[in-house]
Amino acid sequence: MQVVDPTITRKSEANQKGEADDGDLNTEIIRLYEAELDLISLPRVLFDRIGRLIEADVVTYTEFHHASGEFRSLLSVEDDPDRRAGAMAAFARHMNSHAFWRSDPAFFGERAVRESDIFGEEEFVSLPIVREVFLPSGARRIMSIVMQNGDYVLNVSGHRVVGRPAFTDRQRDLLAAFRPHILRCHRQACERTLASLTPADRLRIAFPELTPRQLEVASWVARGKSNEDIAAILDVGIETIKAHVKAIHAKIGADGRLAIAVIAHTAPPFGRMPPLWRIGEGAWGAQ
Repeated sequence: MQVVDPTITRKSEANQKGEADDGDLNTEIIRLYEAELDLISLPRVLFDRIGRLIEADVVTYTEFHHASGEFRSLLSVEDDPDRRAGAMAAFARHMNSHAFWRSDPAFFGERAVRESDIFGEEEFVSLPIVREVFLPSGARRIMSIVMQNGDYVLNVSGHRVVGRPAFTDRQRDLLAAFRPHILRCHRQACERTLASLTPADRLRIAFPELTPRQLEVASWVARGKSNEDIAAILDVGIETIKAHVKAIHAKIGADGRLAIAVIAHTAPPFGRMPPLWRIGEGAWGAQ
């Protein structure tokens, strides 16, 4: 009796259907890690990787930050801003109608979930959220994964337009297998973003009550500069610098220059941070 390698069988069946196979999945995983992504570039790369892996017409990336209540939602294609705003408002009205729309991590678990796994054909097209959000833009098929990383919840979804077939079981399995690597890359992207923060950034996040000039003085203190050095760098009098340092000590509860340096060179409390994806977009205030 001839023994058939199941991996070869899956690859053969996938190729006959024109679908991605295990080799394609491994290639996409390797490319994902090689990119060494930050939080700005991560969505764009996922659009390309997931679109190819599951043959999606459109890929969406939505990220919620529970500590601040903020979120961002990005599409792999250009969209009309007014239509997008209307769709987002309609989605907000109906999202609590089912855990599938809420991106509930407990509901999704480690699965990739298709709309057809939850709703019947007629039921799905009759849902208010589908009639108001998806069908007007031509979207008919949806497959999603949800991941939680600390205060962040990510939803990555593939969409197919009206007339395209449903996502197959094989494509669902591929997306589920890709999921832990997306989550790991998101964690790495957060770490890279935190590592990119300057001492002034860290002080600004941890102590938003500091004025721009106090932040500037504190950042020089954190770099080991004396009051005399800072006065020369900023071209102001020594008494002005002393007054700023005294005010900084009072605001941050630090007794000395070493305490300022320690705070400036450690990650600030996450509870006081804006979403990390806003770094580079003016989230830290004016210098």
